[in-house]
Amino acid sequence: MTHSIDNCEACKLNAISVVETVDDNEQPYKVCSRCHQRLVTYSLRPIEWYNLATIHSHNKYLLSDVFYDDSGVSYELEDDTTSFSGYESPTLKNVEGNLADLIDFSITKWSLEDEVVVSLNAHSPLNVLDYVKTKFYNANNLEIKSRILEIAAEVLGPISTDWIREIWSNYSEELLYPLSLATATSLPVKEGLHNVLTRLDIINEKDLPIVAFSCLYRFRSSVVLDWIEETCAEFNDNWGRLAAVSCPTWERMKRWLDKDRPLSLVALDAMENCIKDFGDPIIEKISPKVTGLGTDDLEQVLTTYYQKDVVPRVKRKVAKILENKDVIFG
Repeated sequence: MTHSIDNCEACKLNAISVVETVDDNEQPYKVCSRCHQRLVTYSLRPIEWYNLATIHSHNKYLLSDVFYDDSGVSYELEDDTTSFSGYESPTLKNVEGNLADLIDFSITKWSLEDEVVVSLNAHSPLNVLDYVKTKFYNANNLEIKSRILEIAAEVLGPISTDWIREIWSNYSEELLYPLSLATATSLPVKEGLHNVLTRLDIINEKDLPIVAFSCLYRFRSSVVLDWIEETCAEFNDNWGRLAAVSCPTWERMKRWLDKDRPLSLVALDAMENCIKDFGDPIIEKISPKVTGLGTDDLEQVLTTYYQKDVVPRVKRKVAKILENKDVIFG
């Protein structure tokens, strides 16, 4: 069925009668009066929520997980599903055969789910590239642009090299995180890291560890460890997380332990983060190891360090590393 561009964004049937700017003056909701009433009372039917989320993303307050699950079921109505019978949102099975519908479906989800990635990989990569480029440039919504770049990272890789370079040439700071993810899989490592590290230079010291982890963990490069050595001025858990996934070696870890804090604490955290089931889903998915434990000097080195830094935190970490050395080192 063809819908007029003047039709309500939610139901796709009635004429627009309300332009609601409460969430975003730049991208207001354009809805009919009935859908507007349901919008502001957090009681949209699932398909109405879905249609709005494909345009505005699920992160807008009126569409957020405060009020809806990721299928668009209102928590106000979840005990009375008969109220939206016939108005359900699409499932993955409904959309997986149509690329445009599949990408719209991915935009409505809280994260880019593995099952969606599998379905996207069933389509021609060149077709995916053509579609996501058009979608990216037509979108005036940051969340949608971000999801498109996540798709590029997970599905396209080097096929999107020229396009990712094009985005860097018109760089927007708001897209640093998703653009970094796509860069890690599409550009040569040296070029990609140069682009990202140059932009990290302007991040304030307080925010830098978490921003750095988010932007650099996909690179899996020892160059990142060099950068941490130069940059880390104060301990933060995220430095250890980043070091763990950046191809650490035992020689590097020993050197950091010799440098004392903060790098010594980062080294301990990096090794501890390599323990399976440590609790970090990103790191568990990567399953990193510390390589190069060629001699049995681990216990001696860690014990010597603990004698210099006698605090409960260090004692606990040293014990845990020794207990799990067969898992950490590979």
